[in-house]
Amino acid sequence: MHSPNYLMSHGPDPKRYVLFLFALLLISLIPAFARISDENSSSTQARGLVKFTDVGGKSYSLQASPERMALVLIFVTTDCPIANSYQPLLARLHKEFQNRGFEFLLIHEGPDQTPEKLKEHAKDYAVLFPVVMDADHAIARQVGATKTPEVFVIGRDGALVYQGRIDDLHQGFGKKRAAATRDDLRLALRELDAGTSISIPKTEAVGCSIPLK
Repeated sequence: MHSPNYLMSHGPDPKRYVLFLFALLLISLIPAFARISDENSSSTQARGLVKFTDVGGKSYSLQASPERMALVLIFVTTDCPIANSYQPLLARLHKEFQNRGFEFLLIHEGPDQTPEKLKEHAKDYAVLFPVVMDADHAIARQVGATKTPEVFVIGRDGALVYQGRIDDLHQGFGKKRAAATRDDLRLALRELDAGTSISIPKTEAVGCSIPLK
């Protein structure tokens, strides 16, 4: 193979040299792309190993499932005012999407939770979908939840397709709009239901911090 200097001085077309360098660059990036793909695959497989039950005793996992369109995890605490303020909206979203294969789970964080306390909270806020106690933050750690409320939507193939806020009503802690201008979770679920890619797959959640140690 001729050296790059030879190509520059004798080649009839200088563009060949540029293409030659570009090809070398692509070859050098192949291992990096493969490594990223392996890491993503490992992350999805690791999420699938997490198994838990709701307060009613039904078992769940974060693995792929052809029986559902997506698993919608909403991380909350019983005493977070922002999380509690979203319960009516979450009830409407559940009603809208439950018959389309979307499975909603309300994940309660904190070591002071008890099944009785969570059942009482569900009754007070008219929560009609399953409630899960995550006292040791195992589920939160696995998906990367750090705030309440924070949403994680896991597709039927086990991949995370949306992460973040429910809508943009809260601009920051203590900074609230008069009304939301973008219904992020509803739009993500509608796009997933329509078979299109999620236009904004990640947003910044605003709320109470999960005390991970």
